[in-house]
Amino acid sequence: MDAEQQNASASAARQLRLMMCGSSALPQPVMQEWETITGHRLLERYGMTEFVMAISNPLRGARKAGTVGKPFPGVQVKIAEDNSGDDILGVGELCVKSPSLFKEYWKLPQVTKDSFTDDGFFKTGDAGRVDEDGYYIILGRTSADIMKVGGYKLSALEIESVLLEHPDIVECCVLGLPDKDYGEAVSAIVVLDSERKRKREESNSALSLEELCSWAKDKLAPYKLPTRLMLWDSLPRNAMGKVNKKELKRQLVTEN
Repeated sequence: MDAEQQNASASAARQLRLMMCGSSALPQPVMQEWETITGHRLLERYGMTEFVMAISNPLRGARKAGTVGKPFPGVQVKIAEDNSGDDILGVGELCVKSPSLFKEYWKLPQVTKDSFTDDGFFKTGDAGRVDEDGYYIILGRTSADIMKVGGYKLSALEIESVLLEHPDIVECCVLGLPDKDYGEAVSAIVVLDSERKRKREESNSALSLEELCSWAKDKLAPYKLPTRLMLWDSLPRNAMGKVNKKELKRQLVTEN
């Protein structure tokens, strides 16, 4: 947008009563930029078609960045940790029991059975944890956003959120690619801001893995730092505007 359009859009956004987002984790840099432009702190919440809404930051009160809030009254949420022995304490699959929970998948009895725990909780397929204040944090889909690296289970979304704070990066995708020593390697695909990319090309100073890790070392634990870096012009997205990590990972593994 040009300056006039930006001002008009920001002014219109400030007239809205409420702005919400969900159910995936929202990168904090995006939340901060949104709040700067619109004057609204997004109301993060968590829900699925199978149970509608289950967890939310408060409508009135402190909305905690990086979390989707606490369960609604009458909703039970638990973290189902597996027994593999390599889990970080408190991290596991979110399971929900709610008055609005659906009964079954139509004509799919086995899928329905596999989707519930023995005590009636629905297995969401999302990994999460609870912070010190009882707020739930979404770490991503267990099938696509959780990487197993050297005995650690890492959240790709957490690492992406940090990398997006880099002044040169406008988009990124983090995924675990096969590694013979560590099981999976933290691999980052990044898209640079066009103007900053042009300046780097003029000065022959392309963003390197070493430079990126040096910048991120105070923001991420050493075992969460990327060990592979790919610079792309854009990220492949589907019709819904999302990056299919499972398909992207399959393509990268096939090519290599």
